[in-house]
Amino acid sequence: MTEMKILVSGFLALAVFTGATGNAGPLKDSFTSLFGWRDELAKARSEIADLRNGRGAAAPGWLDQYAKAVCTHDADFVAAHTDESLGMTLDDVNVQFETMHAHGLDCTGVRYLGSVGQDAFVYVLHQGPKDVWYVFTVSPQGTSVVNVQ
Repeated sequence: MTEMKILVSGFLALAVFTGATGNAGPLKDSFTSLFGWRDELAKARSEIADLRNGRGAAAPGWLDQYAKAVCTHDADFVAAHTDESLGMTLDDVNVQFETMHAHGLDCTGVRYLGSVGQDAFVYVLHQGPKDVWYVFTVSPQGTSVVNVQ
């Protein structure tokens, strides 16, 4: 009789832990991740590689220079490639750069992450102690920046 209780208790515990009772059990939930962890790891590595190399549409060459100009505070290049509809003058751009410098946001590196659609491109600028993400939206003609987020 004791052996029967142990056997029934064992089956009951197995049913509860594997989810055989209709509820998700801890063992049942972990079996899929036990066998799929390599796929998840490969997917994560692939996404990281995509982000490092730029994902989606390639950014125009001048936009790479624009991001670098923001990093180096090259107001002439930024003002020349900012759409006139934004009303940014060379003085306005210089004030923005002075404000960034005053807040300790001097830039030491630029990295392209990828695109959002065909006209918005994501860059990361290492400014001060942190990375700041910028989304540069280009004009329909692809000749100037019409928005910076």
